[in-house]
Amino acid sequence: MGDSKYLWTTCAALAVLAIPAHAQDNSGSDREDAQQRSSAPGTIIVTANKREQAANDVGLTIQAASAETLADRGISGPDDLAKLVPGFTFTQSLYSTPVYTLRGIGLYDATFGAAPSVSIYSDEIPRNVPTMSDGLDLDIERLEVLKGPQGTLFGQSSTGGAINYVIGKPTSTFEAGASASYERFDRFELEGFVSGPLSDTLKGRLAVKGVTGGAWQRSLSRPNDENGTERKLAGRLTLDFEPTPAVRLRFMATGALDKSDPLAPQYAGTIFNIYGSQAELDASGNPYGYVDATRYQQLTDPTSPGYDASFLGRRAVFEGRLASSDPEVAAGANAALGTPISDNARDGEWTPGLLSKSDNNYYQLALRGDFDVSDTITLTSITALAEKNLDYNQDLDGTTARVVDVPLDGYVKTFNQELRIAGNSDQVNWIVGASYDNIETEQNNFFYLGAYSGNADLISITLNNFSSKQKSYSAFGNVEWEVMPDLRLQGGIRYTRNELNASYCYNDPAIDTGQGAATLFGSGLNSVPITINPGECFPTSGDILLGTAASTIDPVLTGFDEDNVSFRLGANYQFSGGTLIYATVSQGYKAGIYSAIGASRTNQYTPATQEKVVAYEAGFKAPLGQGRYQLNAAGFYYDYSDKQVRGRVQDTVFGLLEKLLNVPSSYIWGLEGEFTGEPVDGLNFSTSATYLQSKVTGNYSQTPDGLAVYNAAGFTGDFSGSKLPYTPEFSANADIQYRASLGGDIDGFIGGTVVYTGKQNATFETSVLQADDFVIDDYTTLDLRAGIASQNDRWRVSVFGRNVTDESYVTAVSTFLDTLIRYRGRPATYGISFDFKY
Repeated sequence: MGDSKYLWTTCAALAVLAIPAHAQDNSGSDREDAQQRSSAPGTIIVTANKREQAANDVGLTIQAASAETLADRGISGPDDLAKLVPGFTFTQSLYSTPVYTLRGIGLYDATFGAAPSVSIYSDEIPRNVPTMSDGLDLDIERLEVLKGPQGTLFGQSSTGGAINYVIGKPTSTFEAGASASYERFDRFELEGFVSGPLSDTLKGRLAVKGVTGGAWQRSLSRPNDENGTERKLAGRLTLDFEPTPAVRLRFMATGALDKSDPLAPQYAGTIFNIYGSQAELDASGNPYGYVDATRYQQLTDPTSPGYDASFLGRRAVFEGRLASSDPEVAAGANAALGTPISDNARDGEWTPGLLSKSDNNYYQLALRGDFDVSDTITLTSITALAEKNLDYNQDLDGTTARVVDVPLDGYVKTFNQELRIAGNSDQVNWIVGASYDNIETEQNNFFYLGAYSGNADLISITLNNFSSKQKSYSAFGNVEWEVMPDLRLQGGIRYTRNELNASYCYNDPAIDTGQGAATLFGSGLNSVPITINPGECFPTSGDILLGTAASTIDPVLTGFDEDNVSFRLGANYQFSGGTLIYATVSQGYKAGIYSAIGASRTNQYTPATQEKVVAYEAGFKAPLGQGRYQLNAAGFYYDYSDKQVRGRVQDTVFGLLEKLLNVPSSYIWGLEGEFTGEPVDGLNFSTSATYLQSKVTGNYSQTPDGLAVYNAAGFTGDFSGSKLPYTPEFSANADIQYRASLGGDIDGFIGGTVVYTGKQNATFETSVLQADDFVIDDYTTLDLRAGIASQNDRWRVSVFGRNVTDESYVTAVSTFLDTLIRYRGRPATYGISFDFKY
């Protein structure tokens, strides 16, 4: 009954929640936002300025959606937001940590505690890092996506924008609801909530959700071995206490368990099958090799920007292992060089038994207090404590070999406190406040390297111990002033100070018993051999080849402080017909970061300093056709300084190794448009699109300490002129649904969503510094749905299909040590769902 326990737990919880259903009179509901859920374009309520406003009255570029819209489009979390938000991309990093990019601004990093460039909130409470995205799809009221730097009101880590999930609130009368769905690959999902008064001054709401099944990946070599099963359970308790009309307290406790299978990457080849001539290939004994004289010249010519000093030596290691008398060694080499390359989204490969169940959990406790100082002034305190614990395995080579198999464990702990006072009047709205954030992380990565070419049988297991601490202090203010009828000016500013510290120790752990009590690291590589005992840190300073290297032995302790000032200035004017025009200039920062990098040299540990975006934007929001249509458009320009990237530097022994870097200068400009409408009763449509142009403008060729910078394909030089990674030039989506009466109190509906994502590059490239293997082709997905529902929406039954054309598409491409890997989106799925509200 292993995987089904999540389903049964959820069923039991929902059964208990449903017991009071017949004891209450559901004569109505006074939920705060019930009257604000009109389906007419432009009437959704947002909190972009930390107060409730109609989206059409806010001089910012916002895309918002109700819970019903999210459900219709199959949007369950940030991973699916491209179905709603053009210009948004989701990428899975090497260690399965999510990466969010909005309008070309994002941070690709695999560290558990890596602060994002696009921040995530639930009811204005920060989810400080993307790994803390658990339970965001649980009992959602609506979603708000704010584009452009949001640092003045939402703080740092929002240079690209902020995404705020507004959750369901306790109600004054009893309400309950449940939904269930079953789809392809035996995936079953069950969710429900109950809400209502507990006393005259206390209201509560409890929501739970469970997911099981869904193994859609299959092993190429083991037909019965599948991967991708979800095993998730999440719950949230919300209590609203209002002892007096002037005092309102809200407590929220969210918890989530995740024992799902980590997704496996798909093998996409290796450069170690490349030969310069047929004669060289024939002499190699490599049955998987092929001749590519141009690429071979790039790899082996010291004058080439694609030169790899370690290439020939590491290829020779593989050639020797192919003929090894040890069956395990030979099998590893054959897998690393000869795993089939497939274009089928379902096909994958991984070390047998590695991708077992994860053991991840998350909790967040939050308390919000609103205290009315007067009729127009409110004091608000938001306190949150959260922790994410992670323990799972990752295959980073896409083969059955142990080129690099990585068990990981660690945690992220956060504490957030915001205190603000806000005043509202007919002409002036203002906020003054301060906040404190404390983020503590630990990450331990074991690397099983038995089949890694650079290992050369010196080390089979390594362990990277990384920990970090970040404290942030900020003060902010914001004012909106109606200087004359319909003309409002806005100004905001935030000062932030960051204190960061990190500890690194990359070592040969004591469990690596095959290497004896001590490992002689560098023998044959360094003219002065370096003896490292188990557990001692072996990254070196100096140069191994010159014999000047010396290992740190002890952990490397490092830290730095930074401060910055974010601001926003804006103006908007609303015409009598409702059309709003607006313009803003804003400056946002993302704090400097350390990353959980396993280094061979200590200079790989230097952090990326804070990045800055200065954004200029103008747009309009126009209701048309007596409110039946809505047309929104915006144009923007971002001046991007010190963009943070997890780049590459060349090691003469191990090849390309990772290092945090800053791109000195770049820019992004773009155009966006959104058109929604209801031309006739029951027929609703929406379409939106984003066009982007990005370019590196400053000399991006070496690190401050003089190391040459490489792209993921192994080319070095000046990357000026390159587009920014994961920034498709054009992306768009469209949705249409028609609903009509079928007689009695039953309606029927049918609809669909199409999403287009343009071609993009996964690493920096120019016409000279090539990266053809890291280009992600454009793709289009189509979702369909149909069903019946009661006219009062108390129940709904629908059938759906996601990616019904079975488009095989890539979401990320990377390389780690010996092999090229890519992650693919899900194949076609179809299913049935049922929703009920009491």
